Amino acid sequence: MKHFLLVAFVSALAFSASAQCDEWKWPEDKKTAEEKNVLYNDALRNDDFEKAKGPHQWLLQNAPDLHSAIYINGEKIYKGLVEAADDAGNDDAKQNYVDSLMLIYDMRAQYCNNEADVVLKKAYSAYRYNIKQKSQMPVILELFDKAYELNGNNMDYYMILPYMSTVQYNAKYVKNLSDTQILDYYERIQGIIDYQIENKSKQSIVDKLKDYKGTVDGILVGLVNIDCDFVRTNLGPKFQENPNDLKLAKKIFGFMLNGKCTDDPLWLQAGETIMANEPDFGIAKSLGAKFKAADEDEKATKYFNQALTLTEDPDKKADIYIQLGSMKSGSAARELYRKALQVDPSKSEAYSAIGYLYYSSFDQCAGKEDMIKDRAVFLAAYDMFQRAGNTKMMNSAKEQFPSKEEIFTFNYTAGDEVSVGCWIGVTTTIRSRD
Repeated sequence: MKHFLLVAFVSALAFSASAQCDEWKWPEDKKTAEEKNVLYNDALRNDDFEKAKGPHQWLLQNAPDLHSAIYINGEKIYKGLVEAADDAGNDDAKQNYVDSLMLIYDMRAQYCNNEADVVLKKAYSAYRYNIKQKSQMPVILELFDKAYELNGNNMDYYMILPYMSTVQYNAKYVKNLSDTQILDYYERIQGIIDYQIENKSKQSIVDKLKDYKGTVDGILVGLVNIDCDFVRTNLGPKFQENPNDLKLAKKIFGFMLNGKCTDDPLWLQAGETIMANEPDFGIAKSLGAKFKAADEDEKATKYFNQALTLTEDPDKKADIYIQLGSMKSGSAARELYRKALQVDPSKSEAYSAIGYLYYSSFDQCAGKEDMIKDRAVFLAAYDMFQRAGNTKMMNSAKEQFPSKEEIFTFNYTAGDEVSVGCWIGVTTTIRSRD
């Protein structure tokens, strides 16, 4: 049977490949061809793949450009034969049928001029039936590569995971791929996913594609030890040659983030490239925090301010205002903390931050003439810590309140209002620590 199909295929190549197979093109012996067409179709409708095989083979040999239907149905016939042989445990017959199925795809591409579509089907079937055979793994990878070459990012989405899985099999068992080649495949496949997420209209498919991203990431991690040294050695030099390479920047940023080496200048450089091309709130916030920790306040402020423009989420905006406030002092810091509370009144951290400003201002603001007014900064700090629910700092502030004796000595009464001077400029209530 396999030999018969091979003969049919070889003889088929002698015909012109100009036909599109969308119109019926009967051979000289039309009567016999019509009979064979009816016979194999009747058998196929009854799932009698063995009976369909004979008349179908006659058409392949004698009328290979008859119509695309003989290839569409031929795929069904040989898949049915493969499954039947598999169920029967007949491995030799199964492989013969798989080989014949591959020839069906080749003939369809040759006669119907639709190689881009056919190679997708062939790659997927080869993966389905042959991927466990070590000798076939490189062949299947070549098929997927050809499918990508012809279809680009428009490869059918169901091909994505088999493609990455084929890379995995080749890397683990054939060992024919270097770490750099694996990374190249990873980037290509993630690029397909990203493109299709942006261009698919069905949310159900988009959801699947997003799941695929995580699966592909997991396969990569199992194949390559992508630690920070690997990124510096293999990706760093490429990035230095072209620091505007957005795709490479994203790769470096993500790998080094996972590797927890975000203090590396390479990570920061990659992040800045991403921000220059595709501004993102999370990256802006991360860069701002890193530059702040490095005392590069100008850059930190730049990215924090950019982050504010990239979100409308009150909680996120409040976080950024708090970050900005922590880089200032006195009234300038308080103004930013108050902005955090304006966008998100529930942001208790902002109240605590103001409380710390007041608490730490004693030496700056104390006039050293009126102890009650001097210690009013701790009363005001207590008020802020109380609004934040920060009981630990409430207790610390209370320890700095004036005593009952001091309140009496300076001619005040507990419960009276007192103005807090200096830059603070608020009113609070006199309380004692005892």
